[in-house]
Amino acid sequence: MGRKRRAEDAEDQVTKDEAAEDGRRSGRGRKLAVLLALAGVATWLVRRNQRKAEIDEGIWHEAPAPAPTQPSAVPTS
Repeated sequence: MGRKRRAEDAEDQVTKDEAAEDGRRSGRGRKLAVLLALAGVATWLVRRNQRKAEIDEGIWHEAPAPAPTQPSAVPTS
């Protein structure tokens, strides 16, 4: 048995096309844009933290050993 609502379907299609012409975004497109923005921020934060960790790791590993202290002239015991 076929559908008998062809006239209503045609009206729905026209309203969707008109909404697209108005320059409005669909809710799905807005959600996608927000998710992409959040993913970009998360990626940026992870990379920034990795760069900071590499810099800190390099500083600690490349630091020279402390110089030995000179013995004091005053006896401690």
